[in-house]
Amino acid sequence: MKNFKKHIFNLPYYILLTGIFIFSPVQAQDARFTVVLDAGHGGHDPGAQSSMSKEKNINLSVVLDLGAIIEQKFKDVKVVYTRKTDKYLTLQERADIVNENHADLFICIHTNASPSPAAYGTETYTLGLAKTRANLDVAMRENSVILLESDYRTKYKGFDPKSVDSYIMFEFMQDKYIDKSVEFSSIIQKQFVNYCQRADRGVRQAGFWVLHRSACPSVLVELGFISNPAEERYLISDRGQKELATAVFNAFVDYKRDHDRRSGRQISSVSKADRKDRNDEPTQKQQALKVDSSKKTDVDTVSKHNKIESPTTDQKKIIQIPTFKVQFLASKKKLKQKASEFKGVNDTDYFEENGFYKYTVGVETEYSKIKQIRKEIVYKFPNAFIIAFVGDKKISINEALKLNK
Repeated sequence: MKNFKKHIFNLPYYILLTGIFIFSPVQAQDARFTVVLDAGHGGHDPGAQSSMSKEKNINLSVVLDLGAIIEQKFKDVKVVYTRKTDKYLTLQERADIVNENHADLFICIHTNASPSPAAYGTETYTLGLAKTRANLDVAMRENSVILLESDYRTKYKGFDPKSVDSYIMFEFMQDKYIDKSVEFSSIIQKQFVNYCQRADRGVRQAGFWVLHRSACPSVLVELGFISNPAEERYLISDRGQKELATAVFNAFVDYKRDHDRRSGRQISSVSKADRKDRNDEPTQKQQALKVDSSKKTDVDTVSKHNKIESPTTDQKKIIQIPTFKVQFLASKKKLKQKASEFKGVNDTDYFEENGFYKYTVGVETEYSKIKQIRKEIVYKFPNAFIIAFVGDKKISINEALKLNK
């Protein structure tokens, strides 16, 4: 009788123990995949700006479109937004949202900008050391939101987004999520080309604080250049925003399917959007112009899948926009920024030609404006003259003026 009572009194304990063994795997199997969507900038931080638009608004529109598609198609995915309104968040707050929700994937959406209105195309970043000045410039711009915080040096452990030295830390980081991040980035770029017909600038690496502080595979997408008039028209259009969101969704479908397979879960049956789902299917097959691979990527494992075909009409317009600069100095040696030879001229740039470093000031698409810049410095540099480029190619002034008509 004593033994019987002993077993009866311990029965709840055995039931609890049995439940743990039986239901824990089921709960793990049913746990939802969590994706955090981050619309870059917001509130009093507008991001990149032009006369027509602000980056923060483009980012938010694309994120809301992307989230809506995922929520509609995937019942086993939890979508978390860092913001759904015009709200300011610090970079650390964004990363905290990722970590507090134990995210499986983090997607940051941004819009690019360049001093040259000729720059165009999409690119996707993963965490790493910036191997080119262009990549470092993008990271510095996106990290500069830190400067809006009064105590940023304390909060961000001495990290200074303006200092090149601060970015050395990323050289020694071993990010355990890098392989999956690169994999997802390459799928996104493929979809931008195949679905949206955008120009492919490839997968790149740079030191983004928000990616560094997020404990999951993470990517930062640059949708295109707000500084390029033709590309901006696409970025601010309802059609463009929906297409870009759908392209990232298609990449998410592929990534999620592979994640399910590796995790032993039931593989999702959700299908990608087809090109026929585009709002305005072209009458002829068109593919985005692919940027030369030697210039567009820092990651050797990506961009092996895109075919080079003819550019779209919009991209031809982008390619043919000439830019004017004032060349005021040439030197056999590379000069430091604010060198005495510049005589106080700021915001200088340079290009290499025939063994010389040739220094310029100003980047304008209107000839009248570049003439004014030359007029302002000609008393310091009497031999300063106007030059023109299409992309990285130097052309004659007459060619540029013809293209501008």
